Amino acid sequence: MSSSKNAGSDDDPDQCGTLVDTDEFLFPGAGLSVLLIHGLTGTPYEMHFLGRQIAAAGMRACGVRLAGHGGSPEELAATTHDHWYESVVDGFERLRSFGDPVAVVGLSAGALLAARLAVDQGDEVAALAMLAPAMFLPLWTRAALRAVARCGEWTGRIYLQGGASDIHDTAAREVHPRTRLMPLSAPGSLMDLSAMLRTRLGKLDQPTLIVHGRRDHVCPLRPNLSYLMKHIGSADKRAVILEESFHVITVDTEKERVAAEVIEFLNPLRVTAARALCG
Repeated sequence: MSSSKNAGSDDDPDQCGTLVDTDEFLFPGAGLSVLLIHGLTGTPYEMHFLGRQIAAAGMRACGVRLAGHGGSPEELAATTHDHWYESVVDGFERLRSFGDPVAVVGLSAGALLAARLAVDQGDEVAALAMLAPAMFLPLWTRAALRAVARCGEWTGRIYLQGGASDIHDTAAREVHPRTRLMPLSAPGSLMDLSAMLRTRLGKLDQPTLIVHGRRDHVCPLRPNLSYLMKHIGSADKRAVILEESFHVITVDTEKERVAAEVIEFLNPLRVTAARALCG
Protein backbone atom coordinates (compact mmCIF):
# COMPACT_ATOMS: atom_id res chain seq x y z
CA MET A 1 0.00 0.00 0.00
CA SER A 2 1.37 3.39 -0.90
CA SER A 3 1.35 6.39 1.38
CA SER A 4 -1.16 9.12 0.62
CA LYS A 5 -0.54 11.39 -2.36
CA ASN A 6 -2.53 13.63 -4.66
CA ALA A 7 -4.25 12.13 -7.66
CA GLY A 8 -4.23 14.47 -10.63
CA SER A 9 -7.31 15.32 -12.66
CA ASP A 10 -5.55 14.14 -15.83
CA ASP A 11 -5.80 10.61 -14.47
CA ASP A 12 -9.44 10.91 -13.40
CA PRO A 13 -11.80 12.82 -15.70
CA ASP A 14 -14.50 12.79 -13.02
CA GLN A 15 -12.53 15.14 -10.77
CA CYS A 16 -13.80 18.16 -12.70
CA GLY A 17 -10.32 19.68 -12.79
CA THR A 18 -9.92 19.63 -9.01
CA LEU A 19 -6.99 17.93 -7.32
CA VAL A 20 -8.20 15.61 -4.58
CA ASP A 21 -6.53 12.69 -2.82
CA THR A 22 -8.14 9.42 -3.94
CA ASP A 23 -5.30 7.05 -3.09
CA GLU A 24 -5.22 4.42 -0.40
CA PHE A 25 -3.47 5.72 2.72
CA LEU A 26 -1.64 4.54 5.81
CA PHE A 27 -1.05 7.10 8.54
CA PRO A 28 1.24 6.15 11.45
CA GLY A 29 0.12 5.67 15.03
CA ALA A 30 0.29 3.16 17.88
CA GLY A 31 -1.86 1.25 20.36
CA LEU A 32 -4.80 0.77 17.97
CA SER A 33 -5.02 0.27 14.20
CA VAL A 34 -8.14 1.58 12.45
CA LEU A 35 -9.31 0.24 9.09
CA LEU A 36 -11.37 2.78 7.10
CA ILE A 37 -13.69 1.64 4.28
CA HIS A 38 -15.31 3.99 1.76
CA GLY A 39 -18.74 3.60 0.19
CA LEU A 40 -20.13 2.26 -3.08
CA THR A 41 -18.71 4.11 -6.14
CA GLY A 42 -16.49 6.08 -3.74
CA THR A 43 -12.74 6.20 -3.12
CA PRO A 44 -10.50 6.46 -0.03
CA TYR A 45 -10.91 10.24 -0.39
CA GLU A 46 -14.18 9.89 1.53
CA MET A 47 -12.23 8.61 4.56
CA HIS A 48 -9.14 10.79 4.24
CA PHE A 49 -10.17 13.59 6.62
CA LEU A 50 -11.32 11.08 9.22
CA GLY A 51 -8.11 9.11 8.83
CA ARG A 52 -6.03 12.24 9.38
CA GLN A 53 -7.95 13.08 12.54
CA ILE A 54 -7.58 9.54 13.89
CA ALA A 55 -3.83 9.67 13.23
CA ALA A 56 -3.58 13.07 14.91
CA ALA A 57 -5.13 11.42 17.98
CA GLY A 58 -2.27 8.91 17.97
CA MET A 59 -3.87 5.89 16.32
CA ARG A 60 -2.78 4.17 13.11
CA ALA A 61 -5.23 4.75 10.23
CA CYS A 62 -5.47 2.77 7.00
CA GLY A 63 -7.88 3.59 4.16
CA VAL A 64 -8.43 0.87 1.57
CA ARG A 65 -9.77 1.07 -1.97
CA LEU A 66 -12.50 -1.44 -2.75
CA ALA A 67 -12.06 -3.66 -5.80
CA GLY A 68 -13.47 -2.13 -8.98
CA HIS A 69 -13.61 1.38 -7.51
CA GLY A 70 -11.79 4.48 -8.70
CA GLY A 71 -11.47 3.19 -12.26
CA SER A 72 -13.83 2.76 -15.20
CA PRO A 73 -17.54 1.91 -14.87
CA GLU A 74 -16.78 -1.40 -16.56
CA GLU A 75 -14.29 -2.27 -13.80
CA LEU A 76 -16.97 -1.73 -11.17
CA ALA A 77 -19.47 -3.77 -13.18
CA ALA A 78 -17.06 -6.70 -13.12
CA THR A 79 -17.15 -6.88 -9.30
CA THR A 80 -19.59 -7.94 -6.58
CA HIS A 81 -19.72 -7.40 -2.85
CA ASP A 82 -17.51 -10.47 -2.41
CA HIS A 83 -14.73 -8.76 -4.39
CA TRP A 84 -15.17 -5.61 -2.29
CA TYR A 85 -14.94 -7.70 0.84
CA GLU A 86 -11.66 -9.23 -0.32
CA SER A 87 -10.19 -5.71 -0.37
CA VAL A 88 -11.37 -5.21 3.21
CA VAL A 89 -9.83 -8.48 4.36
CA ASP A 90 -6.54 -7.57 2.66
CA GLY A 91 -6.44 -4.26 4.55
CA PHE A 92 -7.32 -5.99 7.80
CA GLU A 93 -4.49 -8.49 7.40
CA ARG A 94 -2.01 -5.69 6.72
CA LEU A 95 -3.04 -3.93 9.92
CA ARG A 96 -2.89 -7.11 11.98
CA SER A 97 0.79 -7.37 11.11
CA PHE A 98 1.47 -4.35 13.36
CA GLY A 99 0.37 -6.33 16.40
CA ASP A 100 -2.09 -3.77 17.79
CA PRO A 101 -5.83 -4.35 18.21
CA VAL A 102 -7.80 -3.47 15.07
CA ALA A 103 -11.03 -1.47 14.89
CA VAL A 104 -12.99 -0.99 11.68
CA VAL A 105 -14.91 2.06 10.44
CA GLY A 106 -17.06 2.00 7.30
CA LEU A 107 -19.17 4.51 5.39
CA SER A 108 -22.41 3.49 3.65
CA ALA A 109 -21.69 0.21 1.83
CA GLY A 110 -18.36 0.27 3.65
CA ALA A 111 -20.28 0.11 6.94
CA LEU A 112 -21.89 -3.17 5.83
CA LEU A 113 -18.54 -4.57 4.76
CA ALA A 114 -17.12 -3.52 8.13
CA ALA A 115 -19.95 -5.31 9.93
CA ARG A 116 -19.34 -8.45 7.89
CA LEU A 117 -15.67 -8.33 8.86
CA ALA A 118 -16.57 -7.90 12.54
CA VAL A 119 -18.89 -10.93 12.42
CA ASP A 120 -16.38 -13.06 10.52
CA GLN A 121 -13.36 -12.13 12.63
CA GLY A 122 -15.03 -12.05 16.04
CA ASP A 123 -12.63 -10.99 18.81
CA GLU A 124 -9.97 -10.08 16.23
CA VAL A 125 -11.99 -6.91 15.56
CA ALA A 126 -11.97 -4.72 18.67
CA ALA A 127 -14.81 -2.35 17.71
CA LEU A 128 -17.04 -1.27 14.83
CA ALA A 129 -18.20 2.17 13.70
CA MET A 130 -20.92 2.29 11.03
CA LEU A 131 -21.27 5.69 9.33
CA ALA A 132 -24.45 6.27 7.30
CA PRO A 133 -24.92 2.49 6.96
CA ALA A 134 -26.58 1.30 3.76
CA MET A 135 -28.72 -1.51 5.14
CA PHE A 136 -31.79 -0.07 3.41
CA LEU A 137 -32.07 2.14 0.34
CA PRO A 138 -35.26 4.16 -0.25
CA LEU A 139 -38.29 1.94 -0.90
CA TRP A 140 -38.72 3.06 -4.51
CA THR A 141 -35.04 2.39 -5.22
CA ARG A 142 -35.28 -1.13 -3.83
CA ALA A 143 -38.39 -1.81 -5.90
CA ALA A 144 -36.69 -0.59 -9.08
CA LEU A 145 -33.58 -2.69 -8.40
CA ARG A 146 -35.66 -5.81 -7.81
CA ALA A 147 -37.40 -5.22 -11.14
CA VAL A 148 -34.13 -4.69 -12.99
CA ALA A 149 -32.62 -7.79 -11.36
CA ARG A 150 -34.92 -9.87 -13.56
CA CYS A 151 -32.62 -8.94 -16.44
CA GLY A 152 -30.04 -11.31 -14.95
CA GLU A 153 -26.52 -10.86 -16.27
CA TRP A 154 -27.70 -7.92 -18.38
CA THR A 155 -27.81 -5.71 -15.26
CA GLY A 156 -24.02 -5.44 -15.51
CA ARG A 157 -24.45 -3.87 -18.94
CA ILE A 158 -26.98 -1.25 -17.84
CA TYR A 159 -25.52 2.02 -16.58
CA LEU A 160 -27.01 5.05 -14.90
CA GLN A 161 -25.68 8.57 -15.33
CA GLY A 162 -23.97 9.63 -12.11
CA GLY A 163 -25.31 12.72 -10.37
CA ALA A 164 -24.05 15.01 -7.64
CA SER A 165 -23.05 13.35 -4.39
CA ASP A 166 -25.52 13.55 -1.50
CA ILE A 167 -23.60 16.20 0.45
CA HIS A 168 -25.16 19.25 2.13
CA ASP A 169 -22.02 21.41 2.04
CA THR A 170 -21.81 23.01 -1.40
CA ALA A 171 -18.02 23.38 -1.51
CA ALA A 172 -17.51 19.78 -0.38
CA ARG A 173 -20.04 18.54 -2.94
CA GLU A 174 -18.31 20.38 -5.80
CA VAL A 175 -14.90 18.79 -5.16
CA HIS A 176 -16.15 15.34 -4.22
CA PRO A 177 -15.08 12.69 -6.81
CA ARG A 178 -18.11 11.57 -8.77
CA THR A 179 -18.94 8.46 -10.72
CA ARG A 180 -19.62 9.23 -14.37
CA LEU A 181 -21.64 6.05 -14.91
CA MET A 182 -22.80 3.46 -12.39
CA PRO A 183 -23.62 -0.12 -13.41
CA LEU A 184 -26.98 -1.21 -12.02
CA SER A 185 -25.36 -4.43 -10.89
CA ALA A 186 -23.47 -2.48 -8.19
CA PRO A 187 -26.43 -1.37 -6.03
CA GLY A 188 -28.00 -4.76 -6.74
CA SER A 189 -24.95 -6.44 -5.20
CA LEU A 190 -25.18 -4.01 -2.27
CA MET A 191 -28.74 -5.21 -1.67
CA ASP A 192 -27.49 -8.80 -1.71
CA LEU A 193 -24.87 -7.89 0.90
CA SER A 194 -27.53 -6.26 3.07
CA ALA A 195 -29.78 -9.32 2.87
CA MET A 196 -26.90 -11.61 3.84
CA LEU A 197 -25.87 -9.38 6.72
CA ARG A 198 -29.38 -9.13 8.15
CA THR A 199 -29.24 -12.83 9.02
CA ARG A 200 -25.95 -12.37 10.91
CA LEU A 201 -26.32 -9.14 12.87
CA GLY A 202 -27.19 -11.00 16.05
CA LYS A 203 -23.66 -12.45 16.06
CA LEU A 204 -22.10 -8.99 16.09
CA ASP A 205 -21.04 -8.45 19.70
CA GLN A 206 -18.26 -5.85 19.49
CA PRO A 207 -18.80 -2.31 20.82
CA THR A 208 -20.62 -0.53 18.00
CA LEU A 209 -21.10 3.13 17.12
CA ILE A 210 -23.63 4.20 14.47
CA VAL A 211 -23.56 7.76 13.09
CA HIS A 212 -26.25 8.80 10.62
CA GLY A 213 -27.55 12.04 9.11
CA ARG A 214 -31.18 12.92 9.64
CA ARG A 215 -31.30 14.38 6.12
CA ASP A 216 -29.68 11.41 4.36
CA HIS A 217 -31.38 10.99 0.95
CA VAL A 218 -29.50 7.82 -0.08
CA CYS A 219 -29.95 5.65 3.03
CA PRO A 220 -32.87 7.04 5.05
CA LEU A 221 -32.21 7.46 8.75
CA ARG A 222 -35.24 5.79 10.32
CA PRO A 223 -35.26 2.30 8.71
CA ASN A 224 -31.48 1.96 8.87
CA LEU A 225 -30.91 3.16 12.41
CA SER A 226 -33.97 1.48 13.90
CA TYR A 227 -33.19 -1.89 12.34
CA LEU A 228 -29.53 -1.89 13.33
CA MET A 229 -30.11 -0.78 16.91
CA LYS A 230 -32.72 -3.51 17.29
CA HIS A 231 -30.84 -6.40 15.66
CA ILE A 232 -27.13 -5.88 16.40
CA GLY A 233 -26.21 -8.39 19.07
CA SER A 234 -23.80 -6.17 20.98
CA ALA A 235 -24.87 -4.94 24.41
CA ASP A 236 -22.55 -1.94 23.90
CA LYS A 237 -24.05 0.08 21.04
CA ARG A 238 -24.71 3.78 20.65
CA ALA A 239 -26.26 5.97 17.96
CA VAL A 240 -25.46 9.56 17.01
CA ILE A 241 -27.81 11.53 14.75
CA LEU A 242 -26.48 14.48 12.74
CA GLU A 243 -28.95 17.28 12.07
CA GLU A 244 -27.40 18.94 8.99
CA SER A 245 -25.42 16.34 7.04
CA PHE A 246 -26.75 14.37 4.10
CA HIS A 247 -25.25 10.95 3.21
CA VAL A 248 -21.48 11.36 2.83
CA ILE A 249 -21.04 12.46 6.43
CA THR A 250 -17.25 12.06 6.45
CA VAL A 251 -16.83 15.10 4.17
CA ASP A 252 -20.02 17.03 4.90
CA THR A 253 -20.93 19.95 7.15
CA GLU A 254 -20.46 18.00 10.38
CA LYS A 255 -17.33 16.05 9.46
CA GLU A 256 -15.50 17.44 12.51
CA ARG A 257 -18.19 16.07 14.80
CA VAL A 258 -18.10 12.71 13.02
CA ALA A 259 -14.35 12.53 13.61
CA ALA A 260 -14.73 13.59 17.24
CA GLU A 261 -17.41 10.96 17.90
CA VAL A 262 -15.36 8.20 16.26
CA ILE A 263 -12.19 9.16 18.14
CA GLU A 264 -14.04 9.36 21.46
CA PHE A 265 -15.45 5.89 20.73
CA LEU A 266 -12.08 4.39 19.77
CA ASN A 267 -9.71 6.10 22.18
CA PRO A 268 -10.51 3.94 25.25
CA LEU A 269 -9.52 0.87 23.22
CA ARG A 270 -6.14 2.45 22.51
CA VAL A 271 -5.62 3.34 26.16
CA THR A 272 -6.49 -0.21 27.20
CA ALA A 273 -4.05 -1.62 24.65
CA ALA A 274 -1.25 0.71 25.82
CA ARG A 275 -1.78 -0.29 29.44
CA ALA A 276 -1.74 -3.97 28.49
CA LEU A 277 1.61 -3.48 26.78
CA CYS A 278 3.03 -1.66 29.80
CA GLY A 279 1.73 -4.37 32.16
